[in-house]
Amino acid sequence: MTRLQRLLVAAIALELAGLCLWWRRHSRPGPLPQIDWSVCMIESTVADEIREMEKRLQPGNPAGWSELAAAYRAFGLFPQAEYCYRQVDKLSPKDRSYLYYWAECADLMGRTRAATKRYRQVIDAKLSVPLGIQTIQYCWLNIGQDRLREENVPAAMDALREAPDIPKAKFLLARVLIRSGRAKEAIALLDDLLRDSPGVIEYNQMKSWAEDELGDQDAAQEFYERSLRSRQELSKSDPTYQEVLERRKSMGSQSWHEKSLQLETQGKLQDALEWSRKAVQAFWAEDRAQELARLELLTGHPKEAIALAEECVNRVGASAKTLDIIGVASVQLGDRARAQRVWEQAIELEPTPNLYGKLAELRRLADDALGAARYWSLEQYQTGKDAWLNNDLTAAREHLEKAVALYEGHPHTWFYLGQTRRFLGDIPGAKAAYRRCLQINPDHGRALRAWERLNQESRK
Repeated sequence: MTRLQRLLVAAIALELAGLCLWWRRHSRPGPLPQIDWSVCMIESTVADEIREMEKRLQPGNPAGWSELAAAYRAFGLFPQAEYCYRQVDKLSPKDRSYLYYWAECADLMGRTRAATKRYRQVIDAKLSVPLGIQTIQYCWLNIGQDRLREENVPAAMDALREAPDIPKAKFLLARVLIRSGRAKEAIALLDDLLRDSPGVIEYNQMKSWAEDELGDQDAAQEFYERSLRSRQELSKSDPTYQEVLERRKSMGSQSWHEKSLQLETQGKLQDALEWSRKAVQAFWAEDRAQELARLELLTGHPKEAIALAEECVNRVGASAKTLDIIGVASVQLGDRARAQRVWEQAIELEPTPNLYGKLAELRRLADDALGAARYWSLEQYQTGKDAWLNNDLTAAREHLEKAVALYEGHPHTWFYLGQTRRFLGDIPGAKAAYRRCLQINPDHGRALRAWERLNQESRK
């Protein structure tokens, strides 16, 4: 080999070495965005698991990056999750299954333009992951919501029209149309929504507003009243949120809590108690402490249950569920007076048929027949009201009539009975119920308005 050839070989070798060095520097991911665990509201066991995942990560493995991204996303570490999706994009650009999640991360960080870019990649590629055949329409829904955040109403409307099978998209489009003076178009959308889901509060409220905008006051009143006897609410969460919940259940002390619930369903109460106690010791949360207290009751430890429930009250305040636990434990300990007090307090927070039934049983055991009848009446009233809120008027009437037969001095029972009879077409029965309500409480505002409305209708 001549001297010139040797020089050329050396030059080529140096150039190749430089290219290799450049490739290594630019192909190897930089450091992960730092996490200040001291300010994160993430329990230490979860943080430890995430750190372990970071340690095990192989930089050239796209599946590892996707798994780490899912963990970050589940606990709100969106910059870190986005960084992981960038690495997946570099390592496995043909696998587009991560694009929707990447777009979501951008959305959750308020980067609407970056999110739209990713959603459009999903649309252009006609992907069906992660939401099956509705993936494309959910992308358009999210693009529409991003344009609404930017106050670009025309672009938002165009995007929302591309998601005709997504109820939330129809609802948002109807709302925009009403605000744009196009209530007639909105009504057609709302009618479709109400046909499939007549018990959604927001749909009935929006239909009332649309009818009012068009000047039909009777229709507006009708759908306003329907909204009052509706309980179902429009879902605010993205359909991928269920994946987030499942991921959270599988990590840290939450997995111990879930194991406890599973063991309880299998009848293994002592094992369930141990796992529940372990979960509470690792990370205190009200629902976990309530579950542990309930297991203490089921295994014959009422004093321990009361101690746990009282800790809940001291930490986060009283709730009906916590007070109910104290009441049950008090009965087990023979302190019916305390049970009576805490169950009455619980009813002030969240009246339920179950609580009224327990109070009725206490009065029966105390040989207080009138008191027992009153609480049994209120149990029927609450059951009837729940049916009324679910628009099950036949069941509501049955329970409300049982309630007034047991105790006829509760004005709200008569009011709801009047409402139920009116909606079922029994106008004389409705008038009789409203009249009795107003005899008990002459200042019952809703009964006064209903009475006046019926009188106006009878004069027409």
